[in-house]
Amino acid sequence: MIVRISCITLFFLQTMIALSQNTSGSTRTFMQNRYLLERMSSTEMLVTGSSVHTLPPSPPDVVGDDMLNQHYQKATFLLNDSSLLEGLPVKYYITRNEFDVKTKAGLRALKGDRVKSFVWIDSATKKPQVFVNAREFKRQDGTPGVGFFQLITEGKVGLIKQTEVIFKEANYHEALNVGSRDHKLIKKTHYYSLINNTFAPLPKKKLETVFPDHKAEVQRFIKINTLDLDREDHLQALFDYYNSLK
Repeated sequence: MIVRISCITLFFLQTMIALSQNTSGSTRTFMQNRYLLERMSSTEMLVTGSSVHTLPPSPPDVVGDDMLNQHYQKATFLLNDSSLLEGLPVKYYITRNEFDVKTKAGLRALKGDRVKSFVWIDSATKKPQVFVNAREFKRQDGTPGVGFFQLITEGKVGLIKQTEVIFKEANYHEALNVGSRDHKLIKKTHYYSLINNTFAPLPKKKLETVFPDHKAEVQRFIKINTLDLDREDHLQALFDYYNSLK
């Protein structure tokens, strides 16, 4: 009877014999053989015949989303032609500036460019949130905004915010085993002051410069109330205080 031994079986037998022969041998040889067996049992290795091939890494996924709201929320829209759409469950996608709208006939898309403003009830605070098309406002260089701004505080100096979606590419380094294997969508919130329909980013330091006519009062209010100006509710309290001054 002829017994046929495959290349893979023969390779394993030779490896095990080498291990048994070197039990009392050098530590370096034992560690080399152990590493070899671990690599052979790895799911990243593929044995075909007498060759060993490394499988290519799987393509990166995209982690995260570009939705302003994770769940459908009932919203009321004021369209550009002054007509109203009331009580519609919607999701807003930031990067494509578009709403998914649930209707009796199924899902429909509503382009953000058709919407002048909209309001919905925040699911956490149960308070209404008002959003205005950013094209209604302009930057300091005169160019209009894009997307939607949420109105936080109205007055002589308003406070508005906008959520940006940043695409971060996968940066995994195979040799060093560091970095992310997946692309990421990261949401970042930006706050702006609004004066006469012109918006500007809030300064990172010396926020009181936004209110030059009441600079001393604003500084005192920040100090007395130990405001954390990285918190939205504290920013809102500061802008509300300023707009209450005469």
